[in-house]
Amino acid sequence: MSHSDRRRKLIVLARTLPAVVLILVVLISIEVVARWHFGLEMWKYASRLKIRAENAEMSHRHRPNAQAFLMGADMKINSLGLRDDEISLKKPPGTFRIVVLGDSTTVGWGVAFKQTYPKLIEKALNANPPSNLWQRYEVINTGIGNYNTAQEVASFKERWGALEPDIVLLGWYINDAEPTPRPSSGWFAYHSYGYVWITANLDALRRNVGFNQSYADYYRGLYAEDQPGWKKCRAAFAELAGLCKSRNLPLHILLIPELHTLAGNYKFTSIHDLIRQVGAANGVSVLDLIGAFPAAGDPIQFWACPEDAHPNGKANELMAAKIEAVLRAERWIK
Repeated sequence: MSHSDRRRKLIVLARTLPAVVLILVVLISIEVVARWHFGLEMWKYASRLKIRAENAEMSHRHRPNAQAFLMGADMKINSLGLRDDEISLKKPPGTFRIVVLGDSTTVGWGVAFKQTYPKLIEKALNANPPSNLWQRYEVINTGIGNYNTAQEVASFKERWGALEPDIVLLGWYINDAEPTPRPSSGWFAYHSYGYVWITANLDALRRNVGFNQSYADYYRGLYAEDQPGWKKCRAAFAELAGLCKSRNLPLHILLIPELHTLAGNYKFTSIHDLIRQVGAANGVSVLDLIGAFPAAGDPIQFWACPEDAHPNGKANELMAAKIEAVLRAERWIK
């Protein structure tokens, strides 16, 4: 190699190396900053507390005996893969057992374990038993984040029906008509905070400039008659109702509200009406929990944090009180 060739290569290297170093510094900085960004908490939940389910209809499930601190709350998973106390599959003698199916609004995203609505109901029932036939009440939280109705029913068939419930409650949320997601196979999606942070912010940018739908239009679109996720959701309701009926097992649907608006001007009454119709068609009672909230006020007071509308501890208390009152009034427990 001639002196002039070496000189040209050194010049090219001198010009490109700073740019490469700058890019690496920027990427590393994004990765570091992203690890402290609250918006990635759900991704941390997925990477630390979830594993792929053997049953494709479930897509994913909790990693048994896993633990993480997320959204200001300790998330501890028991040996059965539940955010609950250690329990036996077989129901103890003298115990009345309620199994609650649901998603992140049921598992208690951003809420302390004892402040989730299933545990608040359990505490109230044991403090003031509604029947003298039972020595103890267990309200088992089988909620898993990012589940839809079809996944919840699949998990009941696969795993939670074996818990020998006396009642089944299904905590429905407005995004439960989404199609079941396919687990990501990309390395960056599982291992890079920065990658997830960038893609999430690009999605938000597209929404803000009109490329994507608003959250309200998106939710309403899920319930169009021809949407495959909604068709599967309805089929799952019917399947669960038939399964419970065959086992002489009471089933009740709980409508957990989308808390951008409160009871006085609730945006999604028409969608709640659709679920009530599905419940009536399958002989299943439906309890709308928007009635547990005030007609007016700032909805953010019920959010997990100012940027996340998951129900917080206060919201869980209101929902638990409503469920407990109806449970007693309508004698769900004999």
